[in-house]
Amino acid sequence: MRFLQFLMSLCLAALSSMPAMADRSSYYVSPNGSDKAEGTESKPWRTLEYAFRMIQEKEGDARLVVMDGDYYPSVPLSLRGQRGRVISVEAAPGASPVVRGDRRIVKFRRQGKLLSADLKAAGIQDPGAACDKGNLVDLYWKGERQSIASYPEDGFIISSEALGETVVDEITREEGVFGYSDDRVSAWAGEKDAWIYGYFRWDWRDEYEKVASIDTAAKVVRLEEPWHYYGYKSGFRFRGVNLLRELDSPGEYYVDREKGKLLWFPPEGYVSGDEVCLSVFNADFMLKVSDCEDVTVSGLTFIGGRANAVSVDGSRNVLLERIGAFRFGGDALHVSSSENVRIEGSRFGTLGHSGIRISGGDRRTLSPSGCVVSNTIVQDVSLFRHTYEPALLFSGCGLTVSHCEFSGSSSSAMRVEGNDVVVEYCHFHDLVRESDDQGAVDIFYNYRYRGNVFRYNLWENIRGGSLHGSAGIRFDDMISGQKVYGNIFRNVGGGHFGGVQIHGGKDNVVEDNLFYNCNIGVSFSPWGQDKWDEALKREEVERRIREEVDIDSPLYRERYPELRGDIHSDVDRNIIRNNLMVGCWRMFHDENGQNLMINNSAVFTGEDAELSKPLDYYLSPEVLSSFGLKPIPYKEIGPEGSGLF
Repeated sequence: MRFLQFLMSLCLAALSSMPAMADRSSYYVSPNGSDKAEGTESKPWRTLEYAFRMIQEKEGDARLVVMDGDYYPSVPLSLRGQRGRVISVEAAPGASPVVRGDRRIVKFRRQGKLLSADLKAAGIQDPGAACDKGNLVDLYWKGERQSIASYPEDGFIISSEALGETVVDEITREEGVFGYSDDRVSAWAGEKDAWIYGYFRWDWRDEYEKVASIDTAAKVVRLEEPWHYYGYKSGFRFRGVNLLRELDSPGEYYVDREKGKLLWFPPEGYVSGDEVCLSVFNADFMLKVSDCEDVTVSGLTFIGGRANAVSVDGSRNVLLERIGAFRFGGDALHVSSSENVRIEGSRFGTLGHSGIRISGGDRRTLSPSGCVVSNTIVQDVSLFRHTYEPALLFSGCGLTVSHCEFSGSSSSAMRVEGNDVVVEYCHFHDLVRESDDQGAVDIFYNYRYRGNVFRYNLWENIRGGSLHGSAGIRFDDMISGQKVYGNIFRNVGGGHFGGVQIHGGKDNVVEDNLFYNCNIGVSFSPWGQDKWDEALKREEVERRIREEVDIDSPLYRERYPELRGDIHSDVDRNIIRNNLMVGCWRMFHDENGQNLMINNSAVFTGEDAELSKPLDYYLSPEVLSSFGLKPIPYKEIGPEGSGLF
């Protein structure tokens, strides 16, 4: 019932924010049409480029109906400066049109175990780049992403000593010069365009760097500038990338950009005639909506670009409904400087970088963006760059994320950089699989980020981390004033991190949550008074809380009552109340009496032991109530119809 009421409220909001479209003109486009036609249902246009241009030039409200089939735009589809008009771009009833940025490669020549294709003969003039987000080439066989030739294919080589001249600390150097002991690296010396991918200093920040030279006698690698921001430590983990000599395993490929040729080691099961596609479209976005209002895009799927799929910029009252974006080297969707943008019933995945990036609202005035992401699935992101490329990144004020599913990432699923974000009824799973010191949701180092609420979500199978660990929700470096309640954490936590991890923050409230078979329930990394006071003196902290916003203003103090107290007081004090830990190794980590702990209970079953009672037993309202917890509406969690419970 609560979810139905939520949907009705969204519909009413949509009707109130968008003008009626009864008098709009309808136009049609089909791959079987003609751009010399009239654009009617019986005589549709042929290309989306032409159709968008015509809609742009028309006057009055307009509806573009996209009929079934594949479309191959050569330039971005654009709506710009459309205010005072209501525009709808929608799939025809029962149709599933696809906007494609890839090209099928039909002709291959056999070279031993490899297949070779002439890219220019296939109509591909730009061979792209090996490690450039804006022009990143990907190869797909029957929709399955292939791997650029690398070594090792899984895992990493461990470097020897960092050899740069400039000392950062006892194990770290500024310049990209390092030794190696694995003789396999020596074979890369003659490569035309060799790259190194690695976690050069910290296991929470990866990078791709181009090889300048390899001295095989001294066993030393030199990297081109710009060097990694954090420098290079001795014993970092890395792998070689874009190496012709390592094209030796099924599913790997290599693009010889000098000769314009693709070399591919086909996987087992490949037969001649299978669909093999290379990403080609290299503009920044396939669809751009800029400086518009009252626009709906519905039922379109975007596939196979080298950069990003969709952009909404400087616009308001935009509905993106039943949108798909898959197999992009960059991101699926950018929303910037916009109001009342709604992403509903959509699905994004197989992305080299991020899923959805949204900026909107005003932190200084606490004016909300009005943006909503609902009933949407984002999976398999951060496939190229493995850190800081979340499924959803929000910057600004005021966002609602509801009934979504986020999964399949080497690092975080969500990053929040702002205020008044509500994340509810969402399913987070299989995250933080490679990086360290992260949470499925991560917020870090800004004391002004306030009013964010995480309620009634399911977090499960989040077990990564190397040195420090992984968490379901991580409040890092001073993050304070957040609320976490009514959540379920199942099989969450790695290292010394728990389902919720609080690093140096205060005034966070964690209550009425169920932690089931987790490493730790709630973990802390307390700062202490001296470190807290020292941080408040830093120039960047002072700028964020006094200049970019004013946390002492009446507006901030009214919205966030905890700011009425002394900013230097109650350091590391959080409220941890009415939580139940079942089968967890430990209830808390590094809790030394600094927090307000009220009625937290544990049911211990032994480390790694099979739990005596299933999760749904502890989720019953009667059992939760017996431990002092409020009911958790677990049957409503996840996208509509997901049937999680």
